Amino acid sequence: MFINKKILIVGASSDLSKNLNKILYKEKAIIGLHYGNNIQSLSSFRNSPKIKKIQKYLDSAKSCYDLVDEFVNWAGSIDILIQLCGDISRPIHWEKITEKDWKCDLSINLTMPFFLAQRAIEYMKSSGGKILLTSTASAAYGGGTSSLAYGVAKAGVECIVKRMAKDCAKFNIIMNAIAPGFILTKFHTDRKKITEKQIKKRIKLVPLKRAGTIEEVTETILFLISDKSSYITGQTITINGGDRL
Repeated sequence: MFINKKILIVGASSDLSKNLNKILYKEKAIIGLHYGNNIQSLSSFRNSPKIKKIQKYLDSAKSCYDLVDEFVNWAGSIDILIQLCGDISRPIHWEKITEKDWKCDLSINLTMPFFLAQRAIEYMKSSGGKILLTSTASAAYGGGTSSLAYGVAKAGVECIVKRMAKDCAKFNIIMNAIAPGFILTKFHTDRKKITEKQIKKRIKLVPLKRAGTIEEVTETILFLISDKSSYITGQTITINGGDRL
């Protein structure tokens, strides 16, 4: 399905990308694996004619352009862009958010995805392509109490997807987003320092009475970047077990 497809995964060292990396590798795609600091999670992959690990800190429009350019210079073109990285600078109640917190969360979670997509679209205009950005399920209901700036940024990502998908359909560029809910990743368990007791309490709020898995997110991503979803664009697919309905 993905043989020789040229795919750049931004945030390939994240938990959400673990299974995706392996599947696309087995499918014989030509993959760019971007990472910031965590190269250890990509240790099982070696640079080859079909794999390139790219280290880059995405802190400006130029760094986003440079990442896409580096991948295209290596692969020759780009068929699919998948953006999975994101972060919360400091989980804190909105009453205590500083200007620095606000700017940092918007930069990482909104500005960076926009400029990555903007650059990828330049290359895709001649032959089409697919772009998948990452939102969050909480963006639909105002974000979290301790992650408002993150929620605002992710809501912005959904706006970007709607606008760009509409404008770029004439180039056969398909653009969507995923919005994961409570998925058991290090983002929830480590970054937010959630205890086992808090996890159980949170799970009770989910209609399916369990947390989502990385595998379930991976399957959604694979569907959205495959030919099976060729008539779906401008959408945000929520993966949350019915949470907050």
